[in-house]
Parts: sequence; C-alpha cells; structure tokens
Amino acid sequence: MTYAELNKYPLSGWFPGHMLRAGKQMQESLRLVDLLVELLDARAPLSSRNPELLEGLRQKPRILLANKADLADAAVSRQWAAYFAAAGESVTFVDSRRLGNVRGLLQEWRGLIESGGSRPAFARPLRIMVLGIPNVGKSTLVNRLHRRNKAQVGPKPGVTRQNQWVSLDDGFELLDTPGVIWPRLRDKCHELMLNLLGNIRDEVVEAQLSAQFLCLKMQELGAQKRLAEQCGIETNQGRPELWLEQYARKRNFLLQGAEPDLERAALAIIKDFRDGRLGHISLEKPLGAC
Repeated sequence: MTYAELNKYPLSGWFPGHMLRAGKQMQESLRLVDLLVELLDARAPLSSRNPELLEGLRQKPRILLANKADLADAAVSRQWAAYFAAAGESVTFVDSRRLGNVRGLLQEWRGLIESGGSRPAFARPLRIMVLGIPNVGKSTLVNRLHRRNKAQVGPKPGVTRQNQWVSLDDGFELLDTPGVIWPRLRDKCHELMLNLLGNIRDEVVEAQLSAQFLCLKMQELGAQKRLAEQCGIETNQGRPELWLEQYARKRNFLLQGAEPDLERAALAIIKDFRDGRLGHISLEKPLGAC
C-alpha cells in the first residue's frame, strides 16, 4: 500500500450534527471572551488545526498550545516552533495531563490580555475560550487548571457536546467548547492521520487502513526499527501492509486455519502508537524541514 493507493479510498464524511451547532455557538460566544486558546496535537500541529475555525475567529487575541507533546518527537516540535514563529504565531508545547506543564499558563494569559488592551473595563473574571478539534485535550487542560475535574472528559472524540463554563479561583472563567472537525478534509490520508491521533471516531474509519498509514509514516520517518524492536517483526523488506501480518502472527492473533487476524493486529498496533509504546513519533514535519 502507498499513500496514493490509500487516497483512492473514499472519505468517511464523519461530521456529526452537533459540530455544526457548536461552531455557531462559538461565534455567538466570541463577544463574551477576552482570549482564545487553540489546542493542536503536537504530533501533527498543522493537520490537527481546523482551518475554518481559524478563518472565523480572527478578531480575538489567540495563543496556540500544542498538546500531547510528551508523545511527539522533541526535535520535530522545535522545528514546528520555528515554523509558527516565522508565521508570526507563538506556540507552547505541553502535556496537559501534568500539572507542572500547565502551571503558570494562567498568569501568562493574564499578561497577554492586559498587554493587548483587551482587559475588561469593569471588574469581572477574565474569560478564555478553549477550542480545537475533537479529543485534542481541551477538557483535560481545563480540568488540570481547575484541579477539580469540572469538564467532562473521555478517550473518544465528541464527548463534550456543548459549551461548558468553568470558574477558577484565580479570577478566570474558562469556556470549554466541543471539538469541531471541518466537513471537507484534504484526502483519505489526512483522515487516517486524524484517526490515528484519536480525533475521528474509530467506528467510521477502517482500522487496517489507519494501521497501514502508520506503517508508511514510520517507514518515511526512518522509524521502522521501533516496530522491529517493539513488535518483534522484520521491517527491512516487504511492503508495510505485510508488517501487519507479521505482527498478527507474533502476537498470536490468528483466525480459524491459522490465518492472521489483521483487524485485531491493526487495532493493537494503533493502540501501541497512541499509548506511546512505539516511541516519540511526530506524524508530520513543517514543509522544507529535514
């Protein structure tokens, strides 16, 4: 399987109706907030950024947080920091599950609001909208800042279905918003990447295609040795889809007649990637980066 062959598969068209409503709610809530905090996935900062949100929310001060940085390649993250800086945007790489990573963010945001002249003229909490695509870690960030788990969190995209205001003790109010995907992705490979990152529900994307895309990416990045070490398979020869068959046999994922269970193998290797057992992997680099 090649990228071109994967792109021949049709897109799933996953775009739940609540996301359209959520986008409208965000627009209506803009006048209430002082700052936008946009979350990206550090493993694919550009592909995990909703371009329609970017177009619709330009009139407010904005900062970028690249979440799940603990799962990304640190060297590639530095390249992305330079990329965004060259575009006039500052990005902070964080792991929102760790208090030490988010400690100090609120004061940084306060300084940005005050220096930008957008502080409310009357005494009220500073209001911040947290936005991004599904399952990028918005509610986890809100809960870590609140420390009392006010926002609903789940391992699947689409858990947050409506705006949730969360009051903090430090003179802030955070608006946790539903994750919003855009209805027309670039191509099938883009959809498979977002599925690997957990932004698109597993039920609507073929697991074997996502696993084969992952194998292609690791081959492209020269990271197939990690598969060999972690999964005990031979990656020096053959097309990446054959690696799944090896992986199934190594894990004893077999169907009747000793045929490899490729579906079970695909789900297992995707989980290995998401849990970080395949190492620190960034699925995309800035254009022109080596």
